[in-house]
Parts: sequence; C-alpha cells; structure tokens
Amino acid sequence: MKTFISLGAFFCFLAVAAGALGAHGFKELIMKMGGTNNFSLATHYMFYHGLGLVAVGLLKHRFPKIPFQAAGWLFIAGTVMFQGNLYLISIAGIRALQVLTPVGGICLMLGWLTLAVLSARIKVG
Repeated sequence: MKTFISLGAFFCFLAVAAGALGAHGFKELIMKMGGTNNFSLATHYMFYHGLGLVAVGLLKHRFPKIPFQAAGWLFIAGTVMFQGNLYLISIAGIRALQVLTPVGGICLMLGWLTLAVLSARIKVG
C-alpha cells in the first residue's frame, strides 16, 4: 500500500521535474530530436499514473481484501515501458526498446480497467 503511494508521489515529482526540464533545460535537445510531442505525452501520462498509484494505495489501505495492488503493478509496469520509452526516444533518440511502448500502453489501460472492475466490488454502507 505505501509502496504505491510513495512511488505514485515520486512519479508525480518526476513528471513535474520533466516538465520543467522539457520547458527549459532540454527544450532545444528535445526539439532537435523531434520528440516534443512524445516528451509532452510522457510527462502528462507519468503525472496521471502517479496519481492513479496514489489512489491505488489509498484504496488498498481502505479496502485491504480487494486486490487493488494488481492495478498498481500494471500502472508501474506501464509507466516504465510506455513513458520510459517515450523519454528515451525524445531525449536520446534511443529506439532499441520502442517495441515495449505499446505493451506499456496496454498495461496502463489494463490498470485502469482493473481499478474499475475492482472498485465495483466495494460495498457501501
């Protein structure tokens, strides 16, 4: 539970730092590499999925019998593969692992779907 909250907060930190570096420090490099759109997408997605991980941690704490960690691990795997590869392509032009980018995207989608399905198991009242 705290792993997801801590890692989610760290992903959000990285997203804000990447946004600042992309707007200032690495702006010319990213533009030279032609990766402006990929970098921006990676930054936004990292922030969204960081918040998703925080939510997973909070839900797992509140409802320990529901296996919300499944969604959390999918978010982590997806973030590493999807956003990680977009950053590599944008900043360094490294495309060796780009085949993992769509796999990461599928993990992110499955993470949200898992979160939706598991949330339906919450009993209110």
